[in-house]
Amino acid sequence: MKHDNKAGGVLSASRSKLALAMALGFLAGAASAQSVATDEKSSKSGLPFWDDASIGYMFRVASFKRSSLGDPPSAPLFNQQGAGIGGWLYGTTGELADFLSFGATYNFVHPIGNWSDNYAYNFILKDPTQSGYGVFGEANARLRYGTNTLVIGRQTIRNQWFMDGVYRFFNKLDQSMVGPRDIRGMNWITYEAVTLQGRVLDDSLRYYGGYVTNMKQVNDDEFRNLYQGGWNVFLYPTDLRMGDSNGMAYVGMNWKPTNDSMVSASYHNVQNMLNMVYTDYDYVFRMEDKKYFRVGVQWMYQESNGESLMRGVNGQPGPSFNTNYGGLYLEARPVPWWIPYAAFGLTSDRNQIYSPFSIGPSFLIQRVGENSRAGERTWILGTTIDFSSWGAQGLAFDITYGQRSNRNVDGNPNLPVADWNEMATDLIYLFPQDGFLKNMRLRARYAKVWQKGDNWVASTNSIQDVDSTTNDLRFDAQLNIPFK
Repeated sequence: MKHDNKAGGVLSASRSKLALAMALGFLAGAASAQSVATDEKSSKSGLPFWDDASIGYMFRVASFKRSSLGDPPSAPLFNQQGAGIGGWLYGTTGELADFLSFGATYNFVHPIGNWSDNYAYNFILKDPTQSGYGVFGEANARLRYGTNTLVIGRQTIRNQWFMDGVYRFFNKLDQSMVGPRDIRGMNWITYEAVTLQGRVLDDSLRYYGGYVTNMKQVNDDEFRNLYQGGWNVFLYPTDLRMGDSNGMAYVGMNWKPTNDSMVSASYHNVQNMLNMVYTDYDYVFRMEDKKYFRVGVQWMYQESNGESLMRGVNGQPGPSFNTNYGGLYLEARPVPWWIPYAAFGLTSDRNQIYSPFSIGPSFLIQRVGENSRAGERTWILGTTIDFSSWGAQGLAFDITYGQRSNRNVDGNPNLPVADWNEMATDLIYLFPQDGFLKNMRLRARYAKVWQKGDNWVASTNSIQDVDSTTNDLRFDAQLNIPFK
């Protein structure tokens, strides 16, 4: 698919240059902003709306490159890459009458380098032109009563709550079927929604729920309905996209009956797309010196509803489906510096698992492989090395290897999908908790995928023997620069 890429258009280029100038200006002034932070304590106005406000800049820079090699036509060849600088300006007010506050973010990205449409779909730069962009990703009002908060407007939805004293490297990143999907280093998914979160039973149970009307994809500057923004994302020009999901209603909870256990459950209804039910149970056997052994089990059920758009084409109704997945997760810390883990999953033969609105809570997430296909048998082994025990505070390295086999298309055993083997690594460094660069995160990621075996090709409606590899390389840095 070929597109005109004349620098992304005058408006996009101007906006991107403005965003970059803002970013560099904020970086230059951040040191002085922090130096006066202590003076602000002595100049309180007595108005919580201003005194408790926070203003700042989340600086981010990221690069992404994914390429595939194989023997045409039996394996698809592609080269997706891009790099950007930007992040988001943020501001939140204090509360009026201990009840009402407001918040907003302006998200922007400027390309680093000249990228053509041949490198599209890296989810850092705006597709398909690979240009920069800017958008108010959040703009909301928050109403709080005690430990219960109602948020109305554009917002990031986060429903995570993790177990205490366990590592949780990237397992269950979003912990919900709706979330930010913050995996490629720049911006994340934001939503137009009304959401409610709260805590009860002495903070042992946290509940959440809401209704979502539209979403902004991680590299988009427009809010679209959930089908066009979350699933039908590769069709350009965007005015050719058809279909409407008409919104999502969801409810869920995370409950810690003890400090060593947690139960999570949620239900999501995405109109004209699918219903999703998710539940899991986590338990930690604790030992001396912060050593532990952890086990988790989870189950997920999905079924189509309404027009079943996810099984159709460009907004056309598709056939109905239902499927489920079960998973097991094991993690340990036998010594302070070593955290081995393993995940196992079994997916129904009837259909694949979908998670278009988050990275999902599944144990099976890897760097490249995400959702399990119909019939998939999955195992993943990995280990994390925490160098803090050796004096290198904030430095960690993670490596995993996994296999996905027995896969097919849409629950049809006559349409096989090639086996998937993936090796993935992460190197992360968090700067010390003092100085201008405190909490800065540097991250490098590399993954390699081997696909081999019979594979059904839709374009030719034939089964071909695949023998291909995919390389995935990512770098990103993040630094929060508060102005107030």
